[in-house]
Amino acid sequence: MTGQNEKTLRSERLTYRLLCADDKDTLRGLLADRSVTEPAGFLPAETEAAFDRFFAGLVRHNACIAILRDDKLIGYVNVHKYRPDLPEFAGKRCVSTGFVVGKPYQDRGYGTEALKTVTALLKNHCDLCFADHFEDNIPSRKVIEKCGYRYVEKYTVYFEELGRDITCLSYVY
Repeated sequence: MTGQNEKTLRSERLTYRLLCADDKDTLRGLLADRSVTEPAGFLPAETEAAFDRFFAGLVRHNACIAILRDDKLIGYVNVHKYRPDLPEFAGKRCVSTGFVVGKPYQDRGYGTEALKTVTALLKNHCDLCFADHFEDNIPSRKVIEKCGYRYVEKYTVYFEELGRDITCLSYVY
C-alpha cells in the first residue's frame, strides 16, 4: 500500500488497504449523499456510468486507501503527488491527502484516526504531507488540526462540478 510491503495497515479501531473493485457498490452508497460529497468538492454521481468513471479515477494509481471498520468500508483517504508553489517547500517530496467518511460514520473520530495513521505512513515516504479543506468546513479543519497539521495558506479555486469559486485553507505536516 502506497509503498508498503504489507497489504493492510491497522490502527486502534480501523483497518486500511487499497481501495478495490469489491468496494465499488458500498462506496457508491456512501457517496450518494450530497452532504458527504460536496465538502470534498464533488457531487454524487447521477448515473452508474458517471460513478464508474469517478471510481476508476480513485483506483487508477493505487493511491486511494479504503477505511474499514469491522471489515466494512466507511470511507477513504486519497493521496496525490503535490507540488506546492511556496518557496519554502521547493525541492521537497510532497503529497496531498483528502479524506471522506460516510455520513453514518461521521462524528466518531474515524476521520482523525484515519488521517493520523495515513499521515504516519506517508511520512516514511515523503518530506511533507498537505491537507486542505473548504473554508467553511469546520469539521474537516478540526480533524486536520487535531492530527498535527499547521496552517500554510488560503486560496480560492473554481470547482467546476459545484459551479462556484470556493476558498480553501491548506495545512502541512
